Amino acid sequence: MKPPKVTASLLWPIVVLVIALVVIWVKPWQTKTVQTISVSAQGKAEAVPSIAKITANIQSNNQNLDQARAENQKKVDAVVSKLKTLGLDEKDIKTNYISGNQSYGAQPMMYPIPPRPNTNSFSTSLEITIRNLKNADAVTAALTSNGATNIYGPQLTVDDTKLEAAKSQARQNAVDNAKVKAKELAQASGRSVGKVVSIKEQGDYAYPMPMMAVGSEDLMMKQSQIQPGQNDVTINLLVDFELK
Repeated sequence: MKPPKVTASLLWPIVVLVIALVVIWVKPWQTKTVQTISVSAQGKAEAVPSIAKITANIQSNNQNLDQARAENQKKVDAVVSKLKTLGLDEKDIKTNYISGNQSYGAQPMMYPIPPRPNTNSFSTSLEITIRNLKNADAVTAALTSNGATNIYGPQLTVDDTKLEAAKSQARQNAVDNAKVKAKELAQASGRSVGKVVSIKEQGDYAYPMPMMAVGSEDLMMKQSQIQPGQNDVTINLLVDFELK
């Protein structure tokens, strides 16, 4: 006797029934909630300042404003020429501003005598970037010996390449610290930690603060004491770990 022939009309209901049973068993609509633990962590890396910026004003006085400008330009040219002989690139010598105005002498306390100009003043402000800190003393001497006044600085910073490297190391250190912290908290509650679920960087990094000197005399006193020192670049992270 031949076995009954299975037709397509009988096969499809069986397939549908099997699929329905599998779906009911697996329950794909019920997503498993992942328990997490969140920790904040800080990472630090050392960064040595390698760039110094100094601002210097050069000023000339004359009854004739155009003559004051011409005299001042000669001083500026002398300063720039001297700085270039010390190895500074032209891109590291920037004009911040120029100013030309009337200057007033001391006025008597009696009124109604109006203030009267007694000369004209022309000034130029230069920002000098020193990329070799060994030249800091020579640059300061070049400024003061060629007519520069009102010198301010230095502002010590880290060049971009070294700063990015320090930030990367600080991030890695922060992640390592987060793992240790999360493990300790999980163990204290009888649990364990799994993989990282999310990482958020909180705020900006901290970087070396500039050292300032006010005026040329103050800077000349400090010029032999300009030391780059060593500072920490700091990264703060918020890390979520899977909690098992």
